[in-house]
This record gives sequence, structure tokens and C-alpha cells, in this order.
Amino acid sequence: MNPTKNPILLFDGVCNLCNHSVQFVIKNDKDRVFRFAALQSDIGHQLLQQYGLSSGDMDTVVLVANGKAYTR
Repeated sequence: MNPTKNPILLFDGVCNLCNHSVQFVIKNDKDRVFRFAALQSDIGHQLLQQYGLSSGDMDTVVLVANGKAYTR
């Protein structure tokens, strides 16, 4: 699955800190490079599964870029 060539930030859609972090990135992403998806969304679940990650283990955002998932 490769919905976009742009980097995707996966975030906890019910976490206020995560939502504020996403808002910060949106505000500062002048070239509109990043795409976003909640971990709880269908695409979020699909990407986590594709990269062998579990949403239950997530306490941070996940960056999906260049065919890899970064959690740190």
C-alpha cells in the first residue's frame, strides 16, 4: 500500500498533545509536504499493519516516509 509519496504522520486521534503536535506541523509546513492520518483510521490501521506495528504500542506519532516507519 502506497497511498502517497509524501511522508505521513500517524497520530493518536484522541490525544490532545498529539492533535496539537499535528496542528503545529500543519502551521509550519508551508510547502504542504506532510499528510496525516489518525492511528484509529482505516489507513492508520493499514499502515501500522504494513510496517509490523501495533496501535496498542503507540504512545507517540509515527512518521512513514521513504518506505519506512519511524517511531523515534
